[in-house]
Amino acid sequence: MPDNVARPSLTPIRGALGMSVAMGMGRFFYTPALPLMVAALHWSSAPGAWIATLNYVGYFIGTLVIAQGWVEPNRFVYRLSLIVSTLGLAAVALTPNLIWQGGIRTIAGIASGLIFVCVTQRIPANSRRPRDGGISYGGVGFGILVSGAIVLAAGSFADWRQLWLICAAVSAVFSIIAWTWPIPARIPQHPTLADPTDTTTNRSPADTTRPNTDDPAEAATPFDANRRRAMAVLSTGYFFQGGGYIIIGTYLVVLAGPVFGATAAASTWLIAGIATAASPLTWSAVAARIGTVKALTLCYCLQVFGALLAVFGSSPVVLIIAAALFGFTFIGVVMMTIGVGTQLGVANASAKLTSWYSIGQIVGPAVVAAALSEHIAAAFVASAIALAIAMVLTLVGVLAGNVGR
Repeated sequence: MPDNVARPSLTPIRGALGMSVAMGMGRFFYTPALPLMVAALHWSSAPGAWIATLNYVGYFIGTLVIAQGWVEPNRFVYRLSLIVSTLGLAAVALTPNLIWQGGIRTIAGIASGLIFVCVTQRIPANSRRPRDGGISYGGVGFGILVSGAIVLAAGSFADWRQLWLICAAVSAVFSIIAWTWPIPARIPQHPTLADPTDTTTNRSPADTTRPNTDDPAEAATPFDANRRRAMAVLSTGYFFQGGGYIIIGTYLVVLAGPVFGATAAASTWLIAGIATAASPLTWSAVAARIGTVKALTLCYCLQVFGALLAVFGSSPVVLIIAAALFGFTFIGVVMMTIGVGTQLGVANASAKLTSWYSIGQIVGPAVVAAALSEHIAAAFVASAIALAIAMVLTLVGVLAGNVGR
């Protein structure tokens, strides 16, 4: 069916499956598959951590090239990235060579970042009902759920190579459906709001009541100075959030391995996927009811508690609760923080915050690989500390920005 006559009722589902391809499978299938790969290939924790880090480097590159305007997030880029992400899943099965694995996961990360931006930036334009955006964001959780289900269902009879090929086949089916997500062949250039870190950028017509930052005499207004400070603090908090959450996302199944067994440990990832799928609509409703500051505080507290709970995860019940808290909170923090950045009137706030988030995702697994690879429980303590710092900085940034919540 041509793009311009695609059924509007299926549009959020297409966006959700695009997010599933990019995030739930393209990025996060590695998490439930890692224990089986470690067992089969006799890896220590370090190779897995470094390969994960390279995937996050790729994701950072994918978001950065769009944020800097080097690549246009258009239909061609979106569709090519769907293909690359799917082929990247299959390519992991070709050889266990660490250089190959690292290279493929880097390319897969780039594709994931490009798809994520191509989908999320079009969610407002493609949403016809209030819940449509939540459905599209919920695709992250659905993809995580599918990733865990593949390993849980097939891990007892399929080896690690076959698991990656099964995931690639599912990704191909999802990509076919997501192919017609409405996105222009060319992205029109629009004026943007002034960047608080750059007082020379142009502003949109909606921002014409603000001081003319092209005029040095008017650039350093209290409004702009306050906005710069708020965005800087918010970005720093988002960096710690990225680093803290990704340690949980990468090592939760590894931590569950001795408790559940290598294959059954994927059940924790399945629980995380279910919770993540339910998260966007839930936190939107919570923020609307009690305000962003209180909602962010609650979301962060639950996330920190989940990280600490995993440290004491000697029983299946405790690990399942930790997995549910992880899935239920990380998308909530993402949605609300990006929402605050957008309200600050910052040009490309989503892309810029995501870049800081991506840097945190690179640093988190790298720290584990360098210093904590043999002490996974200690890595979760480090995650909890990073998330607590993120909570404080994020709330300070929200309050400093005087966001009307």
